[in-house]
Amino acid sequence: MIEKAQHGEFELISFGNESKQERKLLKQFVSFHWIHYKNDSQYVPLLDYEYHGFRLIGITGFFEPRNLFFKHAVMRFFMVLKDGNVVGRCNAFVNYCHNEHWKEKTGFFGQFECIEDDGVAKLLIDQATDYLKEQGMDTVRGPQNLPVNDATPGFLTKGFDSRPVMYYHYNKPYYAAMAERLGFKVAKRVLSWEVEVQRPMEEKLVSIGQKVIDRYGVSIEQWGDRPLDVRKKEMLKIYNAAWNENYGFVPFTQEEFDQIIDDMMLIMDKKLFIFLYIKGECAAFFGGVPNVSENLYRIGNFRHLELIRAIKLIIGAKRSNGFRLGYLGVDPKFRHLGLDGVMLWKQKDYTKTTKYTYCDMGWVLEDNKMTVRLTKIVDAKDSKTYTIYEKNIES
Repeated sequence: MIEKAQHGEFELISFGNESKQERKLLKQFVSFHWIHYKNDSQYVPLLDYEYHGFRLIGITGFFEPRNLFFKHAVMRFFMVLKDGNVVGRCNAFVNYCHNEHWKEKTGFFGQFECIEDDGVAKLLIDQATDYLKEQGMDTVRGPQNLPVNDATPGFLTKGFDSRPVMYYHYNKPYYAAMAERLGFKVAKRVLSWEVEVQRPMEEKLVSIGQKVIDRYGVSIEQWGDRPLDVRKKEMLKIYNAAWNENYGFVPFTQEEFDQIIDDMMLIMDKKLFIFLYIKGECAAFFGGVPNVSENLYRIGNFRHLELIRAIKLIIGAKRSNGFRLGYLGVDPKFRHLGLDGVMLWKQKDYTKTTKYTYCDMGWVLEDNKMTVRLTKIVDAKDSKTYTIYEKNIES
């Protein structure tokens, strides 16, 4: 259902993703970022196919009804127009799996983009909040873009000149202050770092890693040492257990996780993945994927070249100069053994034989002391900070 309302000089449009007319509005919704960031060289847009889908190359769009996310979520989209042109957009959604896991009544806003006008921002957030209130929520949090658990949450608040990295969104510097003027408070910050992978191996990392291997009888495998279906099950079991208590994490279903792995296979460098076993049991995994954002830079401002960008993404993945370390987990019963150090050592051992020059480590919760300590061992440099905001929904 599409709803339209006039608010002074602005027109507000609210819609879903089911009908042909709604899908047409979604194209306008997605297109806004091309205009909004036209002069921002740091902004590297995702493929439009990421939002709308492209079955020919196996991409399911974030906003497509067939996306597995909508099996346990409801979503509404909002656009503000002035003189027929989009000046702001966002969505609002309830992720029932999140609320069941955390025993909350939290709704989210995401895909927020807005001109520097508090009136437009307020109109968007008020409508999103009203929708979430109708769904029975008592808190609004965000921004949270799709895919949940993969896209970095929050507004970018530090590192606006840092290197673009896949699924680390870029936003206008004024967004955070705008949110605070609308009554949002800081809920949490997440951090990322960049590491030079060709620098000499840290002796401390090797020494500690070898001691852990010897003490616990650790055996090491690479991605291809076991069948794909075994890898998927091992990773899901560890991932859900390891991240279960991390702020904002929502456990994956096997179906969702399988889809993520299948999509990852399009760009994967399998040797970036390390699996550790103790007494025959998979205890931990550690993996990275090439930073395909290097291949997604806009080709001028031409929208009709999206297919070329898609081809560049897939073909150019193995030519990337760096990778994102975004997939890792240690089974809770094997925590505090130093396995993360072993995996970092072995992965770096491999990358030193390649042309990779950098690794992005993130995103990491600001209070994750163990990981923050690990970044210092490898002399990682601060890269980006994202800030998550929330506020109560008035009853």
